[in-house]
Amino acid sequence: MRQCIGFLLNENEYIIPILKVQEIIKIPQITKMPGVPFYVEGVTNLRGRVIPVVNLKRILSLPEDSSGSKVVVISTGKITFGALVDNITGVVNIDEDKIEPAEEFLQHGQNQIEGVARVDDRLLIIIDIKKLIPSEDQALFEEEIVDIIEDGEKVEVVKKVSSIGGEMTVTEVLDPLKLYESKGITKDDPKYALIEEITNFMNAVSQGDYGKADSIMNSIIQKSQSDLFKEVGKVARKLHDSLKSFREALDPRLKEIATQQMPRAVDQLQMVIDKTEEAANKTMEIVEKYILKMDDLANHIREIQGPEASVNFIKDFKNSLEDDLTEILTTQSFQDLTGQVLKKVINLVGDLEVELLKLITTFGLKIEEKKTVPKEVEKVSQEDVDDLLKEFGF
Repeated sequence: MRQCIGFLLNENEYIIPILKVQEIIKIPQITKMPGVPFYVEGVTNLRGRVIPVVNLKRILSLPEDSSGSKVVVISTGKITFGALVDNITGVVNIDEDKIEPAEEFLQHGQNQIEGVARVDDRLLIIIDIKKLIPSEDQALFEEEIVDIIEDGEKVEVVKKVSSIGGEMTVTEVLDPLKLYESKGITKDDPKYALIEEITNFMNAVSQGDYGKADSIMNSIIQKSQSDLFKEVGKVARKLHDSLKSFREALDPRLKEIATQQMPRAVDQLQMVIDKTEEAANKTMEIVEKYILKMDDLANHIREIQGPEASVNFIKDFKNSLEDDLTEILTTQSFQDLTGQVLKKVINLVGDLEVELLKLITTFGLKIEEKKTVPKEVEKVSQEDVDDLLKEFGF
């Protein structure tokens, strides 16, 4: 008998041995680190101990529909790490004879899966903790990080290592620009300074700081007129024109659809459900009333004295009527199925309404009339960016 902890990844339920679970916490502050494997989200400080946090969906090649809501802290051998999961389902006991091979049920991530088990109506996927972290990355997880300090684009990592002189701490500074250095672009190369400026420019644009982007672009122009700069300008122009075209193409009727027509459609669909259910219930009440009287009718028919042909006709009519009433009662059960379908449609319309409102909020420049902004507090606008790009020849 195995005792395990269950958790969700997307729609599937996975389990790991409970003895490997140190604790379960809410998602803490995670510090990103350059130069780590793709599945490592970063590191976090767990009561004075810094541990890596991994994304199980990336390890198992699953779609990343959400980032998760819990972190399961796992200890195995010399390593301790956190694993992002969507939710915790609880403790479950598994009999060894109920475990089946994973290849019969799964197409992806079988290297990390020990097998699957059925408990009642649940299909549980058993993760092999020993195979979860690739062997080539084990050394990274075995390093004992005692502190981590963020300084702008740089991350300072303090590690504890053992040497011939005993334990000591080593400080490493991780800089994203070292990635370019590893590809042969040194600080003496003119491209190095250009790449650094481009990185800063893209960060400023993503944050909406067009003033800083303007300053960086001027600096790039002064330093280089290379083909690389021209390509960056073309990308910036295409991105700007695409956003501008999308705003202009946004149909003003979307606001009316999202705020008036869709809520009204939801109400109308709900009214259809209510009225249909009311009619079905009334019909079934009437039918049930007469079905219950069929036995009394049969008794009265047996007491009738008269021509045999007439008596047989009444008996046949009674039997036919009883069959038809039963058929009506059975047919009315469609109401439950229809109601479920309509409720799903209502939920779909509600979700679509929310997404349309988000679209209007984000790109609603053509829907809501612009408010006059005092000149002294006016920020760099999209028109200013457009003029800037024209000035640079893009």
